[in-house]
Amino acid sequence: MKVYVSVDMEGCAGIVHREQTDPKGFDYELGRSAMVLEANAAVQGAFDAGASEVVVSDSHGGNGMRNMRLADLDPRAQLITGSPRPLGQIDGLDDSFGALLLVGYHTRHGRAGVLSHTTNGQAVANLTVDGRIVGEIGLNARVAASLGVPTMLVTGDDLTTAEAAHDCPDAELVIVKWALGRYAARCLHPTLACEAIRRGAAAGVARASGVTPEAPGAPVEIRLQFKETGSAESAARQLGATLVDDDAVAFEAASMVEAYAAYSLAVESWQPAWGAWIKG
Repeated sequence: MKVYVSVDMEGCAGIVHREQTDPKGFDYELGRSAMVLEANAAVQGAFDAGASEVVVSDSHGGNGMRNMRLADLDPRAQLITGSPRPLGQIDGLDDSFGALLLVGYHTRHGRAGVLSHTTNGQAVANLTVDGRIVGEIGLNARVAASLGVPTMLVTGDDLTTAEAAHDCPDAELVIVKWALGRYAARCLHPTLACEAIRRGAAAGVARASGVTPEAPGAPVEIRLQFKETGSAESAARQLGATLVDDDAVAFEAASMVEAYAAYSLAVESWQPAWGAWIKG
């Protein structure tokens, strides 16, 4: 079985502040170290459960999705790094994979949780798919389900796993820290966090062949609310989306894969007006 591991940074044990997730931050090395430690734990668990191949995606937008050092990754895994990517955090995922594992994830914008945001914390307020507000977990899980790939692991803080319970009902949920606020948490030691992730990955991958995810219907209806009106105006002009509110656009896609790609373009459309951005 091929396994895809998407690794973000904000949900890793010990990470509670932008200084740890931004390459310009003085604590950035702590963030990138935590990412690769937890990635390797998931890789180990996947192989423990019989995976034949594991692909890891560096899925943190800071540093252009170039946060994990390839030499530090378990040599049995392959790494997807760099950006832009049409399918962002799960680019390269297709129906040849048997499981998707989401490591180091966080809650969506507007919800409590450590460093909560949706994709681009400077631009996006809310993302709605077929009438339901989703964050990165819900978006990625829906794309995977449309390809027949079940999401079998989600790790992060306690509020993140609670969100994932709704979006990924078949996933193993691993808590590596407990949110005390947006910039504070009670954290497991990395050794214990990684062991919990390894066990969760192994359990999820072991069950994956018996899980058939519920695929979203088609077409897919997307509503994207920005944090300021100019971004919505720009997205409407560039993508031909419908401006449905001063700060929101809507569009329809034939599939979740197309919806994700269109959403990514819409989010990128705010940049000409505001310049470079920092995720989170």
